Amino acid sequence: MKDERKGVRLAIGVAGVFIAGMLLQWPFAFLGAVFASMFLQGPAAPSFGAGVKTVLTAVLMLLFGFALFSVLLPYRPTFMIAQVLMLMWAFSLSVTGKPPLIVILALIEAVLMPFLVHLSLDIALIFAIALPLNMAAALLATWVAFGLIPAQVMSTPAEAVPTVDQPSFDAMRRLLRMTLVTAPFVVLFFMLDGGAVITLLFVGILSFQLAASTADGPKVATAMLLANLIGGFMAWVAYQLIVINTQFGFMAIIVLLNCFILSNWLISGKPSSALAGTALSASLILLGGSMAPFGDDVDVKMLDRLLQLGGALAWVLLSFVTVDHLLPERRLNTRLDQSDTNETEQGAQQA
Repeated sequence: MKDERKGVRLAIGVAGVFIAGMLLQWPFAFLGAVFASMFLQGPAAPSFGAGVKTVLTAVLMLLFGFALFSVLLPYRPTFMIAQVLMLMWAFSLSVTGKPPLIVILALIEAVLMPFLVHLSLDIALIFAIALPLNMAAALLATWVAFGLIPAQVMSTPAEAVPTVDQPSFDAMRRLLRMTLVTAPFVVLFFMLDGGAVITLLFVGILSFQLAASTADGPKVATAMLLANLIGGFMAWVAYQLIVINTQFGFMAIIVLLNCFILSNWLISGKPSSALAGTALSASLILLGGSMAPFGDDVDVKMLDRLLQLGGALAWVLLSFVTVDHLLPERRLNTRLDQSDTNETEQGAQQA
């Protein structure tokens, strides 16, 4: 059954943050809409304490990253070593079970902040301050949206789901696998000094998503690419319509319509609905970036970004094929079970 309330809440909340950001012209305003889409897809709004803690964590992470890479900027080899170590720390949060949002913030600190510091200290500092403020705006919009449109109460009682112990993995091996896939891409990105910065974060996120299960890796990667292509197409269509009529009110209607289309897809219950969340984030990033200052040649930029995302996807897949051959995923429980079996057999032989 479609959760109509969730669809309306998601569309209005996300579009509201995006439109308010465009109206007030605050820095990196579209990121607030991206965070709002993440919060509003949940079954309930984050608590006030959890929201404040997340924002403060983002402030501390980004300011620390800004200070560290600003100091190391003149020392290129040390700068790159620090970035790789920061990347490994971000992945260590993933393997120890930290929330995905915290992992993403750590990846932003590890891969986006160094690039922004290298590009401009002023832009990097603005980003370090603006991202937590955008997150706070997204949380505020989420609380308001859930207050105005409460979550739908399920009429059927929830059944108890039996817990199944999942086999534990070798954390150090998985950490090394993700680092071997991502770090060379980051180093090459800086050496070539070009490309869409979003590909850095894309590679990092895709790496920790695919590291757990390489069997489904191509399927997951293809789905992510398809979702980004759909989001890019939606952003391109929305931008073309906005160019025809540049009035602010018309832009707001187009953004709201875009959010309603993708949110309705998300709650549709179709097998492809899992792609809607990623498509919504991609459309917000591409559309917001094109409407920000220096948004000339937006058609070329959108196509270029999508092509670079495809190239980054190919890098991750090919890298994991190599890493899987040299350093396959290893389950600890399997090894423990095998050792227990061997000990039992040895004991039986001795008896």
